[in-house]
Amino acid sequence: MKQIIKLSFIFLFITTLGCDNAVDCTTPPVSLNFEFVDVDSGQNLFTNGAFDSKKAITVTDLDTNKIIQTAYMKTDELNRLVINSIGFEVGTFNYGIRYDDKNIFELHVTTEKIKDNHCSGTKIRSIEIKNASYRFDDKTGSYKILFKAG
Repeated sequence: MKQIIKLSFIFLFITTLGCDNAVDCTTPPVSLNFEFVDVDSGQNLFTNGAFDSKKAITVTDLDTNKIIQTAYMKTDELNRLVINSIGFEVGTFNYGIRYDDKNIFELHVTTEKIKDNHCSGTKIRSIEIKNASYRFDDKTGSYKILFKAG
């Protein structure tokens, strides 16, 4: 019986040696959200019908002229454009966003790798939106691209 108790303590000691207090530090990939809104009313242009959800929004890499994403807004969703193509990549990304074959805005993003306390991930170092007025909504995490009705 003493042997079983002794072996149990040894087993318990060995199994607890493998445990550490490391925090799960998984970081999600970088993604950006954009909502197209009327500057005066604040209404989403897809929700209010000013933009047609059957027409595509395309995201083009301005350096390679390659379309990296085509999106259609759906009425049962939040009607936001989500760009996930940056993901875990590090570097500078230059994108052109078009709706109905018209340039809406340019997006220039620089990301960098971060490492802290054995955790690593990707974060946005800088973001620049050109050729459009916008504001960042802290509540939704979306960039609201502003349009004048009419």
